[in-house]
Amino acid sequence: MVENLSNFVIGLLFGASLDLSGFGSAKKLNAQFLLRDFSMFKVMFGAIVVASSLYILFLKFGYPPVGPAVVPTLTLGIIFGGFLLGFGLVLGGYCPGTALTAIAGGRVDALVFFLAMYPGYKLWIWLEPNLFYNLNAPLIERNLTLPTLFGTSDIVVLLGLIVVCGAGWAFGSYVEKVKYGR
Repeated sequence: MVENLSNFVIGLLFGASLDLSGFGSAKKLNAQFLLRDFSMFKVMFGAIVVASSLYILFLKFGYPPVGPAVVPTLTLGIIFGGFLLGFGLVLGGYCPGTALTAIAGGRVDALVFFLAMYPGYKLWIWLEPNLFYNLNAPLIERNLTLPTLFGTSDIVVLLGLIVVCGAGWAFGSYVEKVKYGR
């Protein structure tokens, strides 16, 4: 019961932060995909860097690593599903979290988007087993991580992630300033 309550409170705080930052607007997500507003990239990539840094720090202090069930195997299904998800995000202007935030703010378009996800999911569940190719066949070694793939340490991968984040942040700031005067 306490765990469910804490999950609910964290969800409310997350939704409130999305709303206060303006991420409950479909225009905000679409502006990211159109390379006009990089605030979504900055927030998400910044959060990834912080979470990755904390994860590595916890590992260094002796905490156990995340179980292998969390690290998926790369399959065509993941690639195809990611493409479909991205297409839906661009088309609708919401991800599931921002849609719920917008629904709480009274946005009807977000409600339509959110409700349309279920038939899309059911269509995929019906369609996927009938495809001519098994989309769940592994494309690479199971549970392959970036440090294993590159033959390096977690720290080196984290540093690379920080460089990519910084470059994306600088590029986004440059485009926003030069092209859009922000």
